[in-house]
Amino acid sequence: MNKGGEPNRIGFDSRQIERKGHFMKRFFVWIAALSILLSGTVIAKAEPDEKPAATGANAGMMLHTEGNQLMNESGVAIRLIGLNVPYTSWSDNCEAQVMAGLEQSLHEWGGNAVRYPVTPALWFGKNKDAYRALADKVIETVAAEGKYVILDNHSFYLPDQDDIDLWADLAVRYKDHPNVLFELFNEPATCTWQQYYEGGKLSYTGKNDWGEEETVQINSCGIPKLLKTVRETGAKNVCIIPGINWSFDLSFCTEENFRKFATSVAEDRANGNVDAFVEEYVDKYFMKETTGNGLMYSTHPYPTKPSDWDTYLLDTVLEYPVLVGECGPTEKENGFIRVLSDNDQSYLDTLTSYVDQYGLSITPWAWGAWPYLNQEPSSRLSAFGTYMKKYFEKSLAKKAVTLFTDIDYQGDGFTLEAGKYTASYLKENGFSLEKLKSVSCKSDVYQYTITLYSGEAFDGDAYTFVPNAANTGEEISGFAPKSMKIVRDIPQNILEKHAKVIDPGCVENQPIENIIDGKTGTVWKTVSDKPVEIVLCLDDVYALNRIRLTHASGASMMSVFNASDYTVSCSTDGKTFTRIVDVTENSLGFCEYNFEQTLASYIKITLTKGSVVDATAFYLAEVMAYGTPYTGNRDHLDITIDRYVPGGKDAAGKDGISVLQIILLASFGTITAASIVFILIVFRKKKSKTAQP
Repeated sequence: MNKGGEPNRIGFDSRQIERKGHFMKRFFVWIAALSILLSGTVIAKAEPDEKPAATGANAGMMLHTEGNQLMNESGVAIRLIGLNVPYTSWSDNCEAQVMAGLEQSLHEWGGNAVRYPVTPALWFGKNKDAYRALADKVIETVAAEGKYVILDNHSFYLPDQDDIDLWADLAVRYKDHPNVLFELFNEPATCTWQQYYEGGKLSYTGKNDWGEEETVQINSCGIPKLLKTVRETGAKNVCIIPGINWSFDLSFCTEENFRKFATSVAEDRANGNVDAFVEEYVDKYFMKETTGNGLMYSTHPYPTKPSDWDTYLLDTVLEYPVLVGECGPTEKENGFIRVLSDNDQSYLDTLTSYVDQYGLSITPWAWGAWPYLNQEPSSRLSAFGTYMKKYFEKSLAKKAVTLFTDIDYQGDGFTLEAGKYTASYLKENGFSLEKLKSVSCKSDVYQYTITLYSGEAFDGDAYTFVPNAANTGEEISGFAPKSMKIVRDIPQNILEKHAKVIDPGCVENQPIENIIDGKTGTVWKTVSDKPVEIVLCLDDVYALNRIRLTHASGASMMSVFNASDYTVSCSTDGKTFTRIVDVTENSLGFCEYNFEQTLASYIKITLTKGSVVDATAFYLAEVMAYGTPYTGNRDHLDITIDRYVPGGKDAAGKDGISVLQIILLASFGTITAASIVFILIVFRKKKSKTAQP
């Protein structure tokens, strides 16, 4: 949070010694003006000093965006994790502190990135040569480790001409450097979305975000102008863009949401032609990538911000890579945090869970500034620092999928992020792709799919499946794999376009089709004194690993109407079914079940007990299924499509319900943490880029 000023020392009044970068910006401007008056000379801004892009060991590291992920040139997903090393936001004489902070982030903490600040006042200031040389040294040091620098323009409120000048220089100096990302602005604040995009005059008098009285007068160019400045130099580096409210709120950063914002602006300015105004406004202000490697967004979710993060972040999180550029507990006002309060602990638990569930990048604030990861100037960790370092270790070890050499997740294991991998690359790193027998994946909101190829160039025969998959050997794929692609996508409900449902009977105006119409507000109901069987017929064979049921209370009815007892089973022939879910005494409105990959042309839901108030009354609002079309060997399968045989046998699998399912069902359908955030995705009206049907 301490964006500038001399760092706190224990026993000092933080209100006297905590300073932010904007204060130092005014200070250096004042010093420069005084120098002019005394010397009669003007120090002009130098022409951009272009530095060549790094080569050699860093070839292939240049990042670009694909969907909401960062990818390197080899097509492997990269998640940025590291520290803020903030000294250069307030000082041009801090090389020792900066290099010590780099050592911590890159080696002691094992991060792959450093968020490194520069400011216009210091970049063009009296000691600019030393200040710029240190930036070069930082980038060279980090690049030599094969890691990344987030070059942060650590300015506040809104950008002006100084920020344009800064990026005109920085973009040329570090143009296309494979290890450098450009964070265009630190924290827009006390501004509206209209000012954020359009620029104009910003006047503010009052308390800033850290409680100090301040008067601000800025004639802003608007955030889009900074992106335009960078791209006009020809620099393709990924650009990181902040939100408003001290870089927290990303509400209007997707094109769909920006159009809604533009429509609201049109109400006062369109003169009757709203559509034309919106198109012109979008074309002028919406930041859409055209010539570079992509856009990333940054949020600073401190505990002082609204607690409903999804309201402000989720749409952008699902569409773009997002960096938690700053975060940290703010309850302690002075110095070193020795013990986390209950509120601090709760905040950090919520934060790290959110980061993991959505796969966000993260650089906590800060090494050497309040709320202090360390006891400045030593490397002794605060309670906050201890928490985050343990989180780094855990998070860095938990990648998208784990490959195993034996079935049922046994044998040698090898973990990978989403991306493209050849058999030769994996062999060089200690894993034989030809020995692959099973694959597990981490638990988050995304759908992972794996495709094996018979060719080294991701070509030839292909077999696509979803983890967790207990047996993926050559007898399933039909060939010895030579390459592999792991894809992370936003889950897509297969049933919405690829299924029809057999009517088991219903009451008037509550038909069975309601359960696959994609709407939670519509409900199916029937009344029966016997178990009721719902059968969903798919248009092909699918490999499934997730089923989701929305009961009556998920459709805004009372929870007493939720179905109590039921099973869910799958079949490829419509005759013999494998049970994957068995629930009793359910009371929840939303129930999600993750299980090992199961092949299905039919999904059967057998309701054996209806609502609590009436066991013969059965309600269901929506059924969703997730996975991928099955592309493996079908020779050993008995497959029929759209020929369900009533009264088919319903048997448990080879070992009954799996351990994973038992965990999910032990609390009668209790939803896991991953499921809770997944619910928010499923029912949000989003456009998604996915290969799923």
